[in-house]
Amino acid sequence: MTAGATVGWGIVGTGGIAETTIGDLRLTSNVSVRAVASRDPRRARHFAQRHDIPRAHDSYTALFDDDSVDVVYIGTPSSSHAEIAIAALEAGKAVLVEKPFATTEEEAREMVAAADRAGRFLMEAMWMRFNPAICRMLADVADGAIGDVTAVNAGFGIPFPPTWNVWRPDLGGGALLELGVYPVSLAHLLLGAPEQVFGVGSMRADGLDVTASVHLRYGDERFAQVVTSLAGFVSPGASIGGTGGFIAFDEPFMSAAQFRLETPMRGEPRIVRTELEGKGYVPMFRAVSDGVAAGLTEHPMRPLADTIDVLATLDDVRRQLAAASGMAPRAI
Repeated sequence: MTAGATVGWGIVGTGGIAETTIGDLRLTSNVSVRAVASRDPRRARHFAQRHDIPRAHDSYTALFDDDSVDVVYIGTPSSSHAEIAIAALEAGKAVLVEKPFATTEEEAREMVAAADRAGRFLMEAMWMRFNPAICRMLADVADGAIGDVTAVNAGFGIPFPPTWNVWRPDLGGGALLELGVYPVSLAHLLLGAPEQVFGVGSMRADGLDVTASVHLRYGDERFAQVVTSLAGFVSPGASIGGTGGFIAFDEPFMSAAQFRLETPMRGEPRIVRTELEGKGYVPMFRAVSDGVAAGLTEHPMRPLADTIDVLATLDDVRRQLAAASGMAPRAI
């Protein structure tokens, strides 16, 4: 393939994330959605009919065998991500896996090893990383707009209905994997993997983490503070503090279209504005198709090592919550 070529995509799973992202897949100029598969063939057919997708497969294997599909986009419950991704990679497909990429660091490493063996593209669908506002913020930080970064504060909490999969530990639910992955990823983007991780919060008897307050410690007095919860709403704002100023996202940082940059000692605040495409997923989908067309095995904006580091941090927090609750952590 050549750069900018249209790439064939197949969707695995017809649940909420597929319904959320299908519109943006359609908006992405170098993406052609060619097939969908579900555990329930009737749901696959219904999804295909409603979204004008040429083929509905009655099994994931059938989709992996579809020669019109170059990229498999996995939107199933996170507990199934590793198994499905490895099977797709072994079938010779490039793979984009919805967040959370896996339920543990160990699973993530198994997926990466499978991609290495197959020589195929693999990436976590951390669409936040491709958001123009996040990209602009990172560029401003790199240019020294707020001096050296010393602190990151971010949160995300939603009290989802009790019937949602986020409340099911057997499906990979929990506040940290479902919601906390965003603010922890933001901290990693700006400060890297922490030297020390401290977590407090609440964990149910079945091992599902409900709340977490996380302190990430780095050298030279740098730190990050993250809060996440399924028990109640937590503001999805974020701030990045530096030696010369700070940046604030006053709207949900993962999907923000603007941020505020303040340098108190140098001048007035300024608002940096960008534009979202669709619901915000288009830049990520475009980047994946470009990467696959160029023969990449991972994307430089979201390398697999970064995804593994984030999961290692989340594992560490869940171990601490489990120990504080007097229980064995689930599958960590």
